[in-house]
Amino acid sequence: MALLPVDLDATPEDVASFLAVDAAVRAAVGAAVGVPQPGSTPHDPHALEWDCGDAAWMALLRPGGERALLAGWHHEFSLTEGSGRDGDAGTDLMGDAPGWWHRGVEHARGHGRYLGFLYGWDGVRWWRLDQPTDDGFDPEFFPVTGYALREIIDALADDTLLDAPDPRSVDALLAAGADLTAEQLTAVLRSADGWPEVDAQAGLRAARRHGAPVPA
Repeated sequence: MALLPVDLDATPEDVASFLAVDAAVRAAVGAAVGVPQPGSTPHDPHALEWDCGDAAWMALLRPGGERALLAGWHHEFSLTEGSGRDGDAGTDLMGDAPGWWHRGVEHARGHGRYLGFLYGWDGVRWWRLDQPTDDGFDPEFFPVTGYALREIIDALADDTLLDAPDPRSVDALLAAGADLTAEQLTAVLRSADGWPEVDAQAGLRAARRHGAPVPA
């Protein structure tokens, strides 16, 4: 089967930046209130990983050069399963894709995860296999767009009883990416009565880990 372009403007560097902000916010508020933490999925030094605690997950992998892979699964909407973790062949998510795409399958299988979508970046744009079944990828759910990340931050603030984030402060946080500061974090994660406590330093550490180059 042939490949089709994916309607996603974000580059791998953009996705890495979004993941850094998401990790920072979760680490800053999560210890006190049980928010799923960055690294709660099995660690892979060759991937930047994300999960929301509901069995939905995504990973950004760098197979070398300008290439990248987005692999993941949505617990409600992925009707495809390409990892073969249940012992059968599952859905073919590669078709005529280059062999390095198999790294995404290996990542899911090695971590015991279901695999709903697998997209490859060739240095110019994202590609996916031309198959009709819903793979569960939603750029308004996964942190691959500014819109999705703003929604995630708003939901985390609401779930943890923080004040509603100031949109301008959120914009500044997203623009900073992995280089965000403690002041930018606390400008977004505020509470009138001081609870829950925000650990900005934990957030900074998480952001810096996601800002480090992902080895091939």
